[in-house]
Amino acid sequence: MGTPAWTATSGRDAFDRADVVTTAPERSRWTAIVVGATSAVGVAAVYLLLVGTAAGQRFDQDVFAAATSAQDGGSVPGVLRLDVMTNPLLWICVTAVVLVFGSAVRRPLAVAVALAVPVLSVVAARALRLGVLDRPQLDPDAPWPMANTFPSGHVAGAMGVALGLVLIAPGWMRLLGLVPCAVWVTLVSRDIMGAGWHRLSDVAGSVLLATAVAGLGAALVAADGRRMELSARLVAVVGTPVATVVVAGVLDPRPLGVLTVVLAVGVSVPMAVFVSATRAVAPGSPPPPT
Repeated sequence: MGTPAWTATSGRDAFDRADVVTTAPERSRWTAIVVGATSAVGVAAVYLLLVGTAAGQRFDQDVFAAATSAQDGGSVPGVLRLDVMTNPLLWICVTAVVLVFGSAVRRPLAVAVALAVPVLSVVAARALRLGVLDRPQLDPDAPWPMANTFPSGHVAGAMGVALGLVLIAPGWMRLLGLVPCAVWVTLVSRDIMGAGWHRLSDVAGSVLLATAVAGLGAALVAADGRRMELSARLVAVVGTPVATVVVAGVLDPRPLGVLTVVLAVGVSVPMAVFVSATRAVAPGSPPPPT
């Protein structure tokens, strides 16, 4: 006697649903890993091209000189300057916001990862700068041996803060928060360059380094959440750089506006790719009643 048709169909449907449930988180986790690994490769590429070649060093130094010369042409609000990165109030506020978001999703691991992303980004930047990488003296026109400044711990921390907040934020807020976060990191980076602390290569490497750390963190905690719709992802990847350039250009009164544009694109594109490629953190089960 054959198996009833409805039973076979129901069995196939159940198998298909189970397959979707088991493969979707794995696919999303691998996507986050790819984002992190690609960003890490980008860090190496920036170092090899701009620090490891004479032409790259000359270009880097020319941009650095132009940025420091333009610093006296105007100033941005204090919250957009590099000084805020060393202010304990920033880190207290970020921790409080992450904890608020974390209470909504009830995922302790997600909270720990969101708090760890900026810290690990700073630690990784410092370890690479002081213990792993150096700056070879390849430019014969350089007036003196220059210490290695790649990558920047301040920029890695700023990008890590932004990505940590985006990682733990609810789905709708991830999209809305992209432009404010990208503008903030852009102008902090511009201020760091203008103050003479870091070069363009240092900023670019740090942005990608923090994205690599956040991508690997997202692979741990954001695999089973909801992915943005395709239209929202397109808005994120295309609209975020455009909006960041416009807003950062309005807020930054200093000359050499092309540098602000370059930084805005360099910061907003990795941030938008990170958000569009990873899922939001899914709420966990509520704690049992006591």
